[in-house]
Amino acid sequence: MDCLVGTKQMVEVFDCPYISKANNKKFQQDLIKYTKETKCCEEENCNHPKIQSDLKINQAFSVIDDSINNLFKTYLGADNFIFTKKNVWGYYASKDSQLQSVVHNHMFKKQKGLQLSAVMYITPTKLGTDFTDFKIKPEINKWYLWHSGLFHKPEAGVTHKDRIVLAFSSVISI
Repeated sequence: MDCLVGTKQMVEVFDCPYISKANNKKFQQDLIKYTKETKCCEEENCNHPKIQSDLKINQAFSVIDDSINNLFKTYLGADNFIFTKKNVWGYYASKDSQLQSVVHNHMFKKQKGLQLSAVMYITPTKLGTDFTDFKIKPEINKWYLWHSGLFHKPEAGVTHKDRIVLAFSSVISI
């Protein structure tokens, strides 16, 4: 495990053997297909990126759910936790597209428990995630985990290749 640290923020980095084993062209094509075919939300004026999946991609790909459960077992050093909320989605940006760079966080207001969010880059990219005073330099097949209250945004820029990202926000009780 590695850490990326700003003056008031921290992101912890975890290798992911589950996704590493599954991440091939077919897996990537399946993620793209799922992401294009599912709608991120029911809002008419959705503020999410153009090609973002629903919040249940982990239910369609058990390897993603297994990966997240393993991440939390590693992070917490225990397996006696319960997700009281777990939203997991995929994001796809085709080659030569401009990334939408909107500052946001993933806090669930009125939810009690430990709130954590994460991102994983499935395809190689130079465009990471910007926090207030540091940036994730993306590596594939790694979970970047942080407290859901941290404001962040996708790094602005144009993708040079197809870009696939997994992300989640969660609330857990121990």
